[in-house]
Amino acid sequence: MTPMVIEQLAAMDSEYTLTGFPLQVDVRPEALPLIYIDNVTHEGRVGYTVLQPMSVYYQGEKQILLVELGFAKAPSTRDRLPPVNSIGASENLVGRVYERSINPLSSDVMQEPMLEGIRIQNLNIQQLSEVLDTPLFGFVLQPFALPSNHLPRIWSPYPMTSQKHFGYAFQWFGMAVVYALLVVLFVVRKRKVKE
Repeated sequence: MTPMVIEQLAAMDSEYTLTGFPLQVDVRPEALPLIYIDNVTHEGRVGYTVLQPMSVYYQGEKQILLVELGFAKAPSTRDRLPPVNSIGASENLVGRVYERSINPLSSDVMQEPMLEGIRIQNLNIQQLSEVLDTPLFGFVLQPFALPSNHLPRIWSPYPMTSQKHFGYAFQWFGMAVVYALLVVLFVVRKRKVKE
């Protein structure tokens, strides 16, 4: 599929998910902190997905696009963030975009400003826009390659696969059946005691 330009993606109807669409865009570094999404695992290691806010010209105005730099392994202590090579010059990037769905149980950014950047718990772009005090595009660009960065990029735009959903559903169904059997057993024994 031929990469789209930012105007095409931004003009798409909001009822469609943009996840997976290819994008080619010219970006420039901004004087904004790196964003570290906490509690990410990759190949059995705990770390962060690191995002860099980059400026993009859209309809003659400068707007901010989050560009994923990749996975950075967490240091042994939580008082520091891992050092990451950010994009230091204007680049023409090609990659795919993704949107994160909002988790109704825990969707707050819960930002922690630190020396190296901002650690967040959830990627809630609306709240992150308020934290950074600048409007953000509603999607993230994951470049196919970055010349100065060799961090692994994880393509998992959906938090759980359908197999995992099925597994959890089966587990809860099994627990409900066991609970129902225990209740029936308790009621039957209670009746026998009364007689």
